Amino acid sequence: MTLERVLEIFKEDSGWNFPRNNAMIGLQLISKYLPLEEASIRGADHDIIYSVFPEKLLVAGLTEEDAMKLRELNWMIEDESGALACYV
Repeated sequence: MTLERVLEIFKEDSGWNFPRNNAMIGLQLISKYLPLEEASIRGADHDIIYSVFPEKLLVAGLTEEDAMKLRELNWMIEDESGALACYV
């Protein structure tokens, strides 16, 4: 999979059909690819958390299916930092 495809996936509308613990499920999915210390929350704001950069997940073997799962869990690529992020 390419970075362009990941960006395309995360631009799609996920709708509002995700579980209440979507942030935690997303972090668990990210941890399939990276050690826990790398797959954690990197920062937070009032109602959003930031995690890893998608490029890092691609190098670690992120599949298209898991990228789509993250998007369905309302994860996104934050505009300013470029990191994966999720509203909580």
